[in-house]
Amino acid sequence: MTSTIKTDTASQTTSDLRIHLPFLDGMRALAALWVMLGHAHLFAYGWLSHTNLLMKPWNVFLYLHLAVVVFLVLSGFCLALPVVRNKLVLRQTYREFLQSRAMRILPPYFATLILILIINYFFPIATWARNSSGLTSSIPWQVLAVNFSLMQDFFPQSNTINGPFWSIATEWHLYMFFPALILILRRFGGLALLFVATAAAWGLVWVADHPPAFLFENQISILHPPYFCFLFGIGMFSAWLVFGQTTQERVRKRGLIFSLVGAVFIVYFLYLIQKFSIYDARSAGAFFDRARIIDTVFAVVVAVFLAWLARGTSRNWIRKFLELRVFTEIGKFSYSLYLVHIPIFAIIHHYIEEMHLSLNLQHLHFILLSVCGTLATLAFAWGFARIFETRLWLDLLVRVSKLPVRGLLQTRSQ
Repeated sequence: MTSTIKTDTASQTTSDLRIHLPFLDGMRALAALWVMLGHAHLFAYGWLSHTNLLMKPWNVFLYLHLAVVVFLVLSGFCLALPVVRNKLVLRQTYREFLQSRAMRILPPYFATLILILIINYFFPIATWARNSSGLTSSIPWQVLAVNFSLMQDFFPQSNTINGPFWSIATEWHLYMFFPALILILRRFGGLALLFVATAAAWGLVWVADHPPAFLFENQISILHPPYFCFLFGIGMFSAWLVFGQTTQERVRKRGLIFSLVGAVFIVYFLYLIQKFSIYDARSAGAFFDRARIIDTVFAVVVAVFLAWLARGTSRNWIRKFLELRVFTEIGKFSYSLYLVHIPIFAIIHHYIEEMHLSLNLQHLHFILLSVCGTLATLAFAWGFARIFETRLWLDLLVRVSKLPVRGLLQTRSQ
């Protein structure tokens, strides 16, 4: 959810390796807005769905979890794209690659974590959250240790400071396997990559279902959710399918096969959504009990969609919609949106509740929270991203650290 074409191609020295696909930013923006409005819906209605014909479209916000699937597939696609176009050669050492990824995702993450802890110290936003899975009023050292070490995917029960943090931990650890996956792709091809990603995913799922005694007794998971490595891998496969073929004829033939497979998965996904529809808290539990299969099927749909858009022309109306400036601009700081929206929505939700609206005004609650929360989050995340998604934070830190030194030098020179 954090990878960008701009960032990853910046290190490429050959101009023909650079490629800009604005619709990717548009997809990030819509995924981030899906998550934000989904949380607004949960604040206002809980897990209740709408039966009124005019309100039924709002039920899509109940499936906000699927936006994270979009982010993971996009991440694999975007990271693989410049490497695929460079004949599957990673122009960085393993250490340099991890350093570049760390500089991309860790500063905004730690800034958000520290900011939330500071705010919660002065204002009880913990008690304003939708439920106890959000912030807690007294945070034990174990929770702090897990969150500061980015280990929520190994200790998901400690992901209680900011809900979205769990997916950042998973993605960060998936980055560590990216060079190995590229090596498999280069030596054995895309089908081998897909096989390895699938085998790894379901192997980890099996371990999760049959944990060894040590993991069970210490409540340790492995890359929770364990099947997310498939989501990452199918994104890489999609990039290879479109940009890693030697001839356009091969792109066309393999793209056609992938599209036919995608059509089957679309039908299966619609069947799963219909069968496990969310209409209350209990049905939401049933949906998440089957998240591993629903997420996996939806990931294939997203990967096929990405390949179709990348192969198409800019005249495609869906691509033109995704490339609208409003979406591409939001997409550039969608990572910050994803990180900071929960505390902002919790605060606005609290003050709306202070208005003591009657139950028949839930729609007004949702609209107020959606509009005010979205505008406030967009404004804050834009400024936040300008500092922490760039090197500006580092420049400011260097300047501040030099101030005492300069003062001391000036004193000694007098």
